[in-house]
Amino acid sequence: MINMSLKRWRSFGFIVLLFIALNGYAKESGGDLTIVQGQTKRVITKDDFRQLSLDSIVVQDPVYKKRKRYMGYWLSDIFSFIGIHPQPNTVWTFTALDGYKASIAAGDVLKSGVKAFIAVADLDKTEGWEKIQQGKERISPGPYYLVWQTPLVDVTPPIKLPWPYQMVEISIHQADEAGQKLFPDSNDKNESVTRGYKIFKQNCLACHSLNLEGGVVGPELNVPKNILEYEDRKFLKEFIGNPSSFRAKSKMPGFNSTLSAQDMDDVLDYLAWMGKHKNSE
Repeated sequence: MINMSLKRWRSFGFIVLLFIALNGYAKESGGDLTIVQGQTKRVITKDDFRQLSLDSIVVQDPVYKKRKRYMGYWLSDIFSFIGIHPQPNTVWTFTALDGYKASIAAGDVLKSGVKAFIAVADLDKTEGWEKIQQGKERISPGPYYLVWQTPLVDVTPPIKLPWPYQMVEISIHQADEAGQKLFPDSNDKNESVTRGYKIFKQNCLACHSLNLEGGVVGPELNVPKNILEYEDRKFLKEFIGNPSSFRAKSKMPGFNSTLSAQDMDDVLDYLAWMGKHKNSE
């Protein structure tokens, strides 16, 4: 009897926690979620979300650098609700309120066993969200925060996963649609340029665009002028390595600990090469 009572109280406590978190979500939610596939755009409203099943998840969150609990909806359920069937030859791009864009190949997700989850409430807080430090500000990741369930919570998944917060849009497009603007076919590619493209795509494209393809948190780097047309390589390597040494509390992270000098040279070789392949259409 005691064990049954404890179980009931635990279940009751969890229901209360969900109610409090959902109430906080209702107060903080600032908009709808837009899903774009080709020429089709669907806006998911609060009324739509009420038709989906809420769930909870425990993740090792790389943004907070600790284990976190969230309430929300499985992305697969959202896709099913609007009639989208994930295809391995597509790319999912997640756009945040400030213009940050993070992309991942659907085929990599489907093969890896990870599952995307749209968090709408922080279950570790009685109200609202735990704030995230971003540059000079402390911001809420709501109303929509993309997190991931991995096969093992404390084991790093085999693919690099985007964790965009303040998400407002998800777009689905064919894998080769953006490729020609970011790495057009040409006979003058070399190994350094190819390596630089891969490094730029993994580390920079979410915030910066090239040929108007990519994020808009940072400046466009190729049109109408390529960045190497007005900044020299020495300055750019120093800035990429440690932006905060130039601008206090810069939103751009420093890459001295993650990119080698050769990596930065490869990125700059790629940017210089892209300066010869401008496309603003």
